[in-house]
Amino acid sequence: MAARGSGGTSRWNPWRIVRWIGIVLLLLVVGVPLLFYAAFMGIQEASERQWLGQAPQHAAIDVRSRQPHPVALLDVGFDSLAVRLRMIEEARESIELEFFIYELDEASRLITQALARKAAQGVKVRILVDFALPIFKLAPHYARTLEAAGVQVRYYNTSGLARFFAMQHRTHRKLLVVDRKEAVIGGRNIGNDYFDLSPHYNFLDSDLLIRGEIASAIVDSFELYWASDWVTNPKDLAADAGAAGLDLLAQPTAAEDALRAELKAHKPQHSFTTCNDTHFVTDYPGSGVERRRVYTAIAQLVSEARQRVIVESPYLVLRDDGVGLLQSVLQRGVKLQFLTNTLHSTDAFYAVASLSDSLDRLNLPNLEIWGYNGRPLKQGDRPPASERWGVHGKRAVFDDRTVVVGTYNMDPRSANLNSELIVICRNNPTLAATMTQSLQARLKQSRPITGTANAGGYSALIEGADADAIFQMRMVTPFASFLDFLL
Repeated sequence: MAARGSGGTSRWNPWRIVRWIGIVLLLLVVGVPLLFYAAFMGIQEASERQWLGQAPQHAAIDVRSRQPHPVALLDVGFDSLAVRLRMIEEARESIELEFFIYELDEASRLITQALARKAAQGVKVRILVDFALPIFKLAPHYARTLEAAGVQVRYYNTSGLARFFAMQHRTHRKLLVVDRKEAVIGGRNIGNDYFDLSPHYNFLDSDLLIRGEIASAIVDSFELYWASDWVTNPKDLAADAGAAGLDLLAQPTAAEDALRAELKAHKPQHSFTTCNDTHFVTDYPGSGVERRRVYTAIAQLVSEARQRVIVESPYLVLRDDGVGLLQSVLQRGVKLQFLTNTLHSTDAFYAVASLSDSLDRLNLPNLEIWGYNGRPLKQGDRPPASERWGVHGKRAVFDDRTVVVGTYNMDPRSANLNSELIVICRNNPTLAATMTQSLQARLKQSRPITGTANAGGYSALIEGADADAIFQMRMVTPFASFLDFLL
């Protein structure tokens, strides 16, 4: 008889099969989740905590001026679109645009056609748009059409899934600058829903219109991004042959001509004040926390606050370090008031899931969190274009004197992954009062989530949302704290 393992046959052992099935099940139930967890912790470390060396230095990323700067808040989307078209029309030398989202709709056609007209007149026109694939629309065949019309287009960070770490870094900056003299920065991308034109859903947002030397500094930062290694010429990408879609430069329709005429005749409802201490801060191009400067500037303002801070952000996703910063301020007696979205007023159910998971630890003295109820807000003479609205402004008022407007959301992605920008106007009670009045109007159409006697907590956060949105939020809530570094 041959011994086992010596090439002879052996008796079938059912317990061996059972043991192997048990091992496989154990690997599936325990091993795969552990590998998944380890992989994402690696992504977190690589995306958020990587250190690429000495922090880059460039004069354009931090510029402070005490020269007088006329500034105005643009809180109404239609006003902001009218101002942008007026700025483009008046351009004589150069126009720079940089956006996270460049949609293909009526608003983008109006702006793009205005840019092409100026390019035909010899004005230098450049567009830098982020290449985040889930939302990217300005494909290479559109870029070729624009290039033929004299408008230069570049893409920021075309990394694909093969470079998962790198593709997490995006430029979230939003700017329009004309002739290095006048700029608009703020939360609005290019699309109908940012300018009160969508029949389905619109954003309540805020931009800052600035005139003066800071506009030139903003262009310097644009030049830094335009020339960076993260930028790709569309002609260097594979051609999207046969792609069809909206022709951005086609003959305007009768409806578009009417809208253009309405915008040209429109008188935006904003007034200028003078900022005598204007500070522009932006992040340096590229990934790595040493390149993130906006978070540091905001944290400094928070640490200097003495009485109260009012903040508007479409998302409120706070990790331990963010909660720690809030606690340090609250313990000094500073009152903090946040305006953000409820589940009904946003499609970002994953961000609301993270907030819902954090409500207990955010139930702190001197801290109020309010959620927008999703209804239209009376703005100007035009009737609301949609029945559903959400807040999208990225702004704050410190101690009724200092104002911040920019692209920074209250979430880990803005703090650690994205390139952002802000403009700070210090010691301007008039501008602070104007912004506070705007914030209060939005707060009146919001409900308290935490921090007040009638705060509704989780119920207030989901009130008004449909069943599908609630189901989606509940499905991702168990993973919210696990994946919050990507939110």
